[in-house]
Amino acid sequence: MDLDAYLERIGYDGPVNADLETLWGMHRAHWRTVPFENLDIQRGVPIVVDPERNYRKIVEAGRGGFCLELTGLFAWALREIGFKVDLLGARVLGPDGSPGEPRSHMCLLVHLDEPWLADVGFGGNISRPLRLHESDTQVDGTRNYLVANEGDHWSVTCVGDTFGVTVTVPDANQSYRITPEPLEYGDFEAVCHWLQTSPDSRFTGGDIVTLSSDGGRTTYAAGRLIESGPEGRRETEVSPGQVEALLRDRFSLRL
Repeated sequence: MDLDAYLERIGYDGPVNADLETLWGMHRAHWRTVPFENLDIQRGVPIVVDPERNYRKIVEAGRGGFCLELTGLFAWALREIGFKVDLLGARVLGPDGSPGEPRSHMCLLVHLDEPWLADVGFGGNISRPLRLHESDTQVDGTRNYLVANEGDHWSVTCVGDTFGVTVTVPDANQSYRITPEPLEYGDFEAVCHWLQTSPDSRFTGGDIVTLSSDGGRTTYAAGRLIESGPEGRRETEVSPGQVEALLRDRFSLRL
């Protein structure tokens, strides 16, 4: 795996050091460039938690992925640079606050002078690294985040104006609960299989593709193109025959 090729894929051309400036720059570049998508699941292509396989998919094939792929590869890149990074498992909270499957979401704890959370795989919702020990709202433009300690776990909540689109689960809370136990890639294998096969998984119900930018978000889901930003939200029906061109033209994805 070639770190320079990964940095080119995410469009990052800033300093490459194990420091906060690089972490911020890489996180923002990945968030702007690599779509969150589950397209392989609908087409019977197995997804694995393997940085080499994810590198071939995301970097060499120019694809996106879901959290275990995107954040897992981001962890590999940070470690290549020299960052100390822990893989953490999390549970996305449903509309009623009930937690999803254990370890069904991955985020990272990055150890600098203070601990930072990094997450490039939460449906395009988290645009920046977050301070772990910050009780006040952490702001990035129109996006706002809360990180809270709740005894034996931490919670992350996306609040405020996210341009009216929730992608991870329709109408769900944009929150998850972290178990602060460092894990290995292999610890996510069982739940990765569940996410792409269970009828209870939010990823087996149809295609989801989303890509965020400073000015808004573009999403394809449930046969609709959803474009949202400060000026409002627009939805357009997409026929099956239009999907391939849509993925190519709006997300630079070729299956």
